[in-house]
Amino acid sequence: MKNPFRGIAEAFILTVGITPPTPERERVATIFISTMLIGAVLFALGVGVFLLRRII
Repeated sequence: MKNPFRGIAEAFILTVGITPPTPERERVATIFISTMLIGAVLFALGVGVFLLRRII
């Protein structure tokens, strides 16, 4: 079974147009990209909750 995070990282690399990592660095790149994307989503949710609490 293919790692779902690898698919996310590959899609990000192709969408953004960055140079794909070497096979030795692919695992590190997958972890970095997945962590960065998950962090961005959590940050956006946190800001959204903060703003909703301030408005309501």
